[in-house]
Amino acid sequence: MKKRIVLSILAIMMVAAVTACGNNKTSSKSTTDTTTATAAASSDGTETYNVLTVKTDWEEKGTITFSDLGIDISGSGATAEDGVCTITEGGSYTLKGTSEDCSIVINTEENVKLILNDVTLTSTTGPVIYGSQVKNLYIELAEGTTNNLTDSDTYATDSTTGEEIGKGVISCEDDVVILGEGTLNITANHKHGIASDDKLYVESGIINITSNGTDGMHANDLVCIDGGNINITAASDLIESEDIFVVTGGEITGSSEDEGIESKNAVYINGGTIDIKAEDDGINAATYLEINDGSVTVSTNRGDALDCNGNSEGCITINGGTVYALGGQAPEGGIDADNSSAVINGGTVVAVGDVNSPISDTSKQTTVVYGSFSANEKIEIKDSDGNSLFAYTPEVSGNTMIISVAGLENGSSYTVYANDEESISFTVDSVVVEAGGSANGMGGMGGRGQGGGPGQNFGGGQGDGQMERGQRPEGFEGEPPEDLKQEAPSL
Repeated sequence: MKKRIVLSILAIMMVAAVTACGNNKTSSKSTTDTTTATAAASSDGTETYNVLTVKTDWEEKGTITFSDLGIDISGSGATAEDGVCTITEGGSYTLKGTSEDCSIVINTEENVKLILNDVTLTSTTGPVIYGSQVKNLYIELAEGTTNNLTDSDTYATDSTTGEEIGKGVISCEDDVVILGEGTLNITANHKHGIASDDKLYVESGIINITSNGTDGMHANDLVCIDGGNINITAASDLIESEDIFVVTGGEITGSSEDEGIESKNAVYINGGTIDIKAEDDGINAATYLEINDGSVTVSTNRGDALDCNGNSEGCITINGGTVYALGGQAPEGGIDADNSSAVINGGTVVAVGDVNSPISDTSKQTTVVYGSFSANEKIEIKDSDGNSLFAYTPEVSGNTMIISVAGLENGSSYTVYANDEESISFTVDSVVVEAGGSANGMGGMGGRGQGGGPGQNFGGGQGDGQMERGQRPEGFEGEPPEDLKQEAPSL
């Protein structure tokens, strides 16, 4: 919930009054704004959703310089007292300098942009940047600069409610947009690295977050990664959305002591690169997980690499991209669609672990279920002419390897090699082929010999029945949330 907060400068970060505001922003934009559309296509391939319109027409308000002597403000719209810089007017502000005891508080109903230009700022009372009230908060990383933000290990509290003020190093009650061509280093000692009570967009920039408190990034409504290079080490989740999580571009890397990417609703990966390690689940969605493009590599120590609790056929749907899902030991695995089956319609998909969910025979691309394998053992599939269609060397041992690649043709025979030695042969006569492994979610045994699953509902290999990106497979029982069929507000 957004809050309008009247700040008292007599005590650092103390709040005098709190008034609730609505959750919805206006969808109209000023005719003077210069805008750029970024995120795009919806999960069903026909409508747009989560479209961000980036404001580029800004009024330059001034420069704020931090030093051991205090805060110097050149321009209008901001004041400083007792180490707190309070911004009360919309516009663009450039931040410079270094301070070991400062906070920036934003309290306006207009758009505000903070340009970080080689700043090193530490707060001793809570967040470094706190948007108590703002239409949309833009954080721009000036090109070629390195910026360092560190919060305190305890936060000041609201004098009327007793609640801690802020939820992270950068904390905002409203939408946050991060962009620019510079570098941002965040050390979170108490809570999240970056937190928004509404939507969080990352458009560009290099963002390094060490979260000793909770999540690296956290938003209540939406997390949308359109670009940038994000690296996170987190005590809890790398990135968590209380609603929808969308990736259209950029790069996400890092490791967490809990889950990697978590959504309390749905996850849509339409591009970009994800390479993460998690202690628990790697990518977890409560209702639906869809991968349409991009490169996804997820490994976990004691959880599922790809996990969805939607409990309906196709609650995990992969339409394209390259996916390597390395799950934990039993009862965990590479792909976990709860008590249902996953759908694979395209792309290159490898899922390893002791247990994997079955692959639905409504899928449009052939999946091979291989049996036991060892760590660092090269697994390769060759056709009858000796041409290699697939090769992969897993980092861990497991009982089941799910392999789905283009080029496996109906009626053709193939051989699986383990460290260049023939392991098992199979003939493609169904959309899911058992080659020493079990397709019912239980691990099986590998071994030398002839394989092949039952011939039913064959969906085709490369170019045969391939679905358009984002198209729902026939028989899919779930539906995306209604709000995904609407355009998000222009910022």
